Parts: sequence; C-alpha cells; structure tokens
Amino acid sequence: MHMGTIFTNYPEGRITTQEMLYPYRYMTDEPLEKQNWKLTDAQDTICDYASLSAIAKYHGLTWNVYYTEDVPASIGPWKLGGLPGLITKATDTQGIHTFTLYGFHQEETPILFTQYVNWIVPDGRGKFAAQRVDYQKMKASKFLAYKKKVLDNPRYLKNPTYYAADPMKAFGYVENSFNSSGDNVRSVAGVVLISNPHKYQPLELK
Repeated sequence: MHMGTIFTNYPEGRITTQEMLYPYRYMTDEPLEKQNWKLTDAQDTICDYASLSAIAKYHGLTWNVYYTEDVPASIGPWKLGGLPGLITKATDTQGIHTFTLYGFHQEETPILFTQYVNWIVPDGRGKFAAQRVDYQKMKASKFLAYKKKVLDNPRYLKNPTYYAADPMKAFGYVENSFNSSGDNVRSVAGVVLISNPHKYQPLELK
C-alpha cells in the first residue's frame, strides 16, 4: 500500500497530503469532500468497541466500514470520515485494502506541519550537515496520474527505482545498513528504497 501523510481539514475545508515517490517528496491539496454514507444493519466489536456499519463510494472505490459512537470523533483511517463516531474498520468491496483499529497511543511529540524536511548528508569534510528539501507542490489529480504511471509500470516490480536518476549522481550519497531481520537496507538521503515491491493497488482511482 502506498499512502502518504494526510492532514485532514488543513487548511480548513481542504485535505493536504505529503507523500514520497523516490527520490522526491510531493505535496498535494484537494477539497475535503462530503462522503455520502449509507447506514447498514451489520454490527461487530472492533478493538473492544461496539461498532455499527455503513457503506459509501469514495474516489472510485466502495468502502464498507464499522464505526463506534463510543469515540465521538468523526474521523477514520486515510481520508475516510464523516460518520458519527470513529471508524474502527474499513475494507473496500474488492477486498484489497483493509484498515483495522488495534489500539490507541498517547503521542507526546506534537504534530507539526512543514513544507520541507531536513535530512543529514556528508559535508565533504568528514562531518555531516542538515540539508533542507522542500516538498514539490502538485495538483492532487496530476500526482495521482503520475504515481499510477510510475508504480503501475511492470518494470517497477523488478526495479522500484527504474524511473529515477542514478542516486549517486543525483545525491552523491547512498547509505547501506541492515534491519532487525538482517536484511540489507539501502537509503538515499534518508529515503529507504523498496527492495521487494508488490503490485501497485491504488487507494483511489480518481
């Protein structure tokens, strides 16, 4: 699943998404559209919360969701929301995407919105320095088409960076390390490269 960082109702009445598509970072803006939910009869208990059900079509996919009125927050995973309670589970009718609530975590670090990121790169003198990289602004519809073009290409499964310039030529710095499983992890300027990509299954079709 390819999903960026979603800022709902920021600015007011809009959705701002920040997403990385190696080796660049993009920022899109779109209207906060009303989702026309139809309540259904199914009920379930998700993460110990009694949950009611609803269905709606959003951005080309139809979603079956459960929500709980015990948490009076009209939000959910990804861009889903607008029900009289927190969405505890969401599944598209094709059975490809599923979001499930497993618990809550009290985050002490404030959520900040910035239009750039800082990464650490060698300064050429044996030390490291912070380098600012701005998000590239793009219309949401244009970015969706660009992402589909890149990730839907058969070459992506064999070489997920097929479309990008050589990282050493572009950045002059590539880091190799190992994760907890002992697998080799390669990153460019703080962006971890996908080594075993799966077929692209978009969350939105339009």
